[in-house]
Amino acid sequence: MLFARLAALTLMLLFTSGLTARAQEDYPFTGEWECDGAPFVFTSTTYSIGDDTYNVQEVQEGTDGSYSLFLSDEVYIYLSGITADTLDFSSSESDRTLSCRRY
Repeated sequence: MLFARLAALTLMLLFTSGLTARAQEDYPFTGEWECDGAPFVFTSTTYSIGDDTYNVQEVQEGTDGSYSLFLSDEVYIYLSGITADTLDFSSSESDRTLSCRRY
């Protein structure tokens, strides 16, 4: 009985660690950027600008290599034109697009 519990616990830990690894996947936009003079940081799970950090609830890749990062049901950011050193940033809350360069 103890062996069965240990085996089940081990399988559960392996399964959840696999989910964590996928949740923290690196994307082409992951890293530190300077966007029109402001410091931006993107990970697969957070988006930061200055001292403000927001949780990314979902990441969707577009067919053109762009990415939408959903912060809530109504708020998202859109990253496009992504290269190794540049990307364009826009938000559902603004009609402005920022040009970004990787630090």
